[in-house]
Order: sequence, then C-alpha cells, then structure tokens
Amino acid sequence: MNVLVTGASGFLGAAVVLEAAAAGHTVRAMIRSAARRDRVPLPDAQLVVADMRDAARFPDVVRGIQGVIHCAAVTSAGAPDEALSRLINVEGTRALLAAAAAAGVARWVQISSMSAHPGSTSVYGRTKLEADEVVRRAPAPVQWTILRPSLIYGPGGRGLVEKTVAILRKLPVVPVIGSGEETLRPVFVTDVARAAVICLTHERTPSRAYMLGGADEVTLNTFFATLAARLGVRRPLLHLPLPLCMALARVLGTFLKNPPLTVDNVLGVRQVQPVDIRPARADWGWDPIGLQEGLDRYFSATNATP
Repeated sequence: MNVLVTGASGFLGAAVVLEAAAAGHTVRAMIRSAARRDRVPLPDAQLVVADMRDAARFPDVVRGIQGVIHCAAVTSAGAPDEALSRLINVEGTRALLAAAAAAGVARWVQISSMSAHPGSTSVYGRTKLEADEVVRRAPAPVQWTILRPSLIYGPGGRGLVEKTVAILRKLPVVPVIGSGEETLRPVFVTDVARAAVICLTHERTPSRAYMLGGADEVTLNTFFATLAARLGVRRPLLHLPLPLCMALARVLGTFLKNPPLTVDNVLGVRQVQPVDIRPARADWGWDPIGLQEGLDRYFSATNATP
C-alpha cells in the first residue's frame, strides 16, 4: 500500500515511518519544513514538504496514496495557542481528509489522544476531539480508525519520562501534581506505531476508536518511584496542590519553549481517564510491552544513566 505519514519528522511519526516500511508499505513522509528532513529515519522514503495550514498543497500530497496515518498536530508543549491548535488540529485535518477522499484514499488512521474526551478543558484535548469528530464524518471512500494512546514514551521523546529523568538527575525531590494516585498506562512508542500500521489494513478496525496503553497500569507515584529505582537514585516525592501547579505551568509556558510543566499536563492529571485496552486486544491482538521492558529499551537506546 502507498501510505502517507503526516508529522513524519516527529517523535511518533518517525516511528510510524519505520514500522510502515517494515510492514512492506511504500512510505510518503510529510514534513512541515525541509529543515526537518534529517529527522525522517528512512533514507528512501519519499519526502513531501507541506504545512498543515497549506490546504492548496494537499491534492498533490495525497495523489497516488491509498492509506493515511495522520500524526501531525499541535501538541501541548508550551503555552497553549488555541487559534493555532484549531487551525492545524481541526481545520488542517478537515482539509487533508477532504483531499484524501477526492483522491480515492481508502483508509485513514487518526492518531488522537486520551485527552480527547468530552470533559476535557485543555486546548489540545478539545481540538483533538473536534478533529476526531471530523474524521468520523469522513466522506466515501475513506474508512477511518481512531487511536487514542496514553502517555507515549521512548527514545527521542520529550514527554513525562524524559522530564522526570531530568528532574531525578538535577533536583533533590520530585514534584508531583496533586496526590499522585491517578493511574496511567505508559505505552512504548514503537507499540503505538505498530498499532497504527496494523489498523491501516485490518478488516475489523474501520469505524472504530481504540484506546492504546501499555501492559501495566500504575499510579503516578509508582511511575516516579520506578524511574528513580531504574536510575539507582532515591528522591522523595513532593506533592503540590493543583492550583499551585496550574499557576506555575502558566508562568513556565510564557517563558520556555519546552517547559517541564505545562497547563495541559496539569489539566491532564485533573481529568485523567481510564485506559481500556481490551477492545484493541480482542479486535486485532494488541499486545503491548510492559513498563519495565519499555524502560529497559528506552535507557538502552538513550544511555540515560545517572
């Protein structure tokens, strides 16, 4: 299958490019800037430079394509920009989907988020939910599948694992939002990438939305303790009230491009959703690795030791 991967130079998108190629697909990698071409890990991938705001380019981008894995999005890093998030996450998705349908694209895998739920108050969560609704109304002949991964981690990431490792190395304590008793299912990046590629062709996945999480469900407190133990350090947990965390996140987001704490991080903890991976297991054999194995792979690849 000729497959378009959007956001192909990003953390997840780059992993999807590799998994799609390994599965025998011909990959067209969409990146927003030619300066990012070195971040696409497949030398023989067909590169196309197009911004999600440039709808006029989309007919050329999807010409000859049979399946799309849509990873490109404005994420929750830094201060949330609602106008930009809506323009790219919602309207960009709408325009690319329309171009794909007009070109006869058969399958569309939408990379969404566990933040995309009706109760979400984060900019990222709201705009991703709107984008999902756009995809659900995809015109023929497009068949869609929506994937909502939990916390994604792995080599090259800049999320909670990477930020926590930095904190464990630099600070005498680990700041924790709230009680730390909220649960999460950290999921390794290659597992999510493989899921996207499987859902692109599987007969049971069209018109379905799936939650994706790792094999292990842990509390935030356990997650931080596990990372500390893996690094061979001891750090007490400093539990901070949510209002203080929100105020701190707003200040950091104003001055830092990739702050250690964002507004959406705080909202995500306050509005955490249970991750049910049973439908993915039942429909197409989702079999993610556990946290310890994922951390072994992460530290082996990054040499992130104390």
